[in-house]
Amino acid sequence: MQTTTGTSYFQMTMRESQPKLSNQELLGTMIREAEKTDWDMVIVKIDKQISRAGAVSLIVSALYFSSIFISMFFG
Repeated sequence: MQTTTGTSYFQMTMRESQPKLSNQELLGTMIREAEKTDWDMVIVKIDKQISRAGAVSLIVSALYFSSIFISMFFG
């Protein structure tokens, strides 16, 4: 059974009873999911993202300071 809450134009629905897992079941579920994960691939993906972010920040800073260097040499 669902009930609506609030008086907003956008009505939200909430379920009255949601299944709750005990701490032991939740911990077991998290451990099983962590065991399925290929952590080496996760580290490689994160490393690529960090490298791309570094390259983007280097390019942006070069574009920012290029006008200063151009004005120093040709000004």
